[in-house]
Amino acid sequence: MSPNRLHLHVAWVAAAALTITSTSSMAASKAWDQQKVTQIASQLAEAVSGVYDEFRKQPPSDIASMQQNARFRLQDELRLLESETHVLVRQLKAGDGLDATQPIYDRIGVVARDARENARKQMTVESIQKRVDRAEELWTQLTPYYTNTPAPAEKNP
Repeated sequence: MSPNRLHLHVAWVAAAALTITSTSSMAASKAWDQQKVTQIASQLAEAVSGVYDEFRKQPPSDIASMQQNARFRLQDELRLLESETHVLVRQLKAGDGLDATQPIYDRIGVVARDARENARKQMTVESIQKRVDRAEELWTQLTPYYTNTPAPAEKNP
């Protein structure tokens, strides 16, 4: 697999990892825990840190103009993904809670989904695979805090 194609694969996996959403079969909702959410978000920001620069530094392949546009779009989405995760951490460290950080958490998911779509048109390298795996793991840990819905009350017989 060429280095550019491998890089696409890694970017796609990173984007996919960050778009994982909670379902009842994936993760149970958890009560908001500011300290724990901040810790996980910090680890997530660290895991995606540098993704944009690494992609940007990859030499462009000889591709058609339309694919070149997709490369630039993906590059920008990776920049946004990295930036938005850092903003989330700053807000959490400043004491902003669930309601205040929900919009940026949601935006991270949208940007990651868009990056995944554009990554299909690109070529990647495998150099960040371990970070991508870690990002998926962390996103899975963070999601239940943002999908916290009250459990239905148990009925007494």
